[in-house]
Amino acid sequence: MSQHLATLPSTRDAVAARRGRNLRRVGIVALIALVLAALAGALGPRAATTTASGGGYELSVRHGQITRPGLPVPLEITVERTGGFDGPVTVSVSRGLLDRLDFNNWSPNADGESVGPDRVEYEFTPPRGDELHVLLDARTAPGQLPSLRRYAVAVVDSGGAVLAEATFRMAVLP
Repeated sequence: MSQHLATLPSTRDAVAARRGRNLRRVGIVALIALVLAALAGALGPRAATTTASGGGYELSVRHGQITRPGLPVPLEITVERTGGFDGPVTVSVSRGLLDRLDFNNWSPNADGESVGPDRVEYEFTPPRGDELHVLLDARTAPGQLPSLRRYAVAVVDSGGAVLAEATFRMAVLP
């Protein structure tokens, strides 16, 4: 004679049934919210522009705000100075940001480079006119772990003093 072996308890009290139903509802709402956020583009790559001014310079940085490993990420730096530039223009970039990026080239290429403990300084030939526009051809390096960090791009003088600094956050999602 075969016996029936139940896999569920034969009776559940009302409290356990209500708790299970409520947990399923919360899970469904969270899943729907995640799908809606993805459909709205809130979880995809996004760029932003941060500006700063000081010392007679206007600094504008277009940067990745949300990215994923392996995707292209913008880094465009525009330095303006009314009346033009007296000498070389030195741009400082957070070393952590450069560690996060896998880049191919600067346009224009820097004439010089110096590395500090937390930043890398690039020196550019002064352009004709009032504006230097620098473009970094980059992508987020593969294998990056999810993070949200703060970075900075600055214009510095020949002694390394910051004249104008733009700080921003970049999130790397899985």
